[in-house]
Amino acid sequence: MSREEYAIWVYLSDYPETAFPRREIARRAVKRNVFEENPHWVDQALNALVARGTVEVTEDGFYRLKRRAG
Repeated sequence: MSREEYAIWVYLSDYPETAFPRREIARRAVKRNVFEENPHWVDQALNALVARGTVEVTEDGFYRLKRRAG
């Protein structure tokens, strides 16, 4: 897991029942200056987490940690 993926995972794990838009994750998962320098830093890492099945996309296009069955 990359540093960016880990930052996203930590942020989402703080709010396991909440789904967030991509931009909100990009702004809040890292320090402000990282977002200001590159607001698209989240794209590749978030796509990797979705592909791996760690994060899921809701019907409205928001992201959250994948819910466990049961």
